[in-house]
Amino acid sequence: MAELSPGQSQVPLQVVEKPTSVTVFGILNIVFGGLRLLLFISFGLLVGVSAMQKTMEATAAYKMWSLASGFIGIGFSIWLLVLGIGLVTMKRWARGGSVIYACVMIVWIIVIVGMNIAALFLKWINLPEAGLPEFIGGTCGGLIGMIYPVLLLIFMRTEKVRKAFEAIGG
Repeated sequence: MAELSPGQSQVPLQVVEKPTSVTVFGILNIVFGGLRLLLFISFGLLVGVSAMQKTMEATAAYKMWSLASGFIGIGFSIWLLVLGIGLVTMKRWARGGSVIYACVMIVWIIVIVGMNIAALFLKWINLPEAGLPEFIGGTCGGLIGMIYPVLLLIFMRTEKVRKAFEAIGG
């Protein structure tokens, strides 16, 4: 038996096979985070706020909410991008961060959709009748956007993924 240097253990190192779902969600996080960041910065804040002010009348509070939610969206995009890099490189914090991100995003999407519905019914916005189909489509699109965080939450909590991250100490 070979001599051990001080501080060296006889416990063999575990070889961890990275689950395919971790790689897939890591890449998807990078792609979605990057695209969302690009869209929020180019379209959402620059064009979207200007278009909103031209197409509908809104209370100052609703306009402020829209602007604030846009900046919060940029933060979520950066968070998703960082988590994607962490998952691809199999960092310990990336799995837990992805679970937290998914939970927060599910709640955030519900809040956004709820605020938009409330804004319409409480007359925070004066939407022309011609703009109603677009508003309803955007609201439904927001709910469809909940699919990804739900899938991310499900896959990051599977036994195989949990065990892979436990093996690396996460």
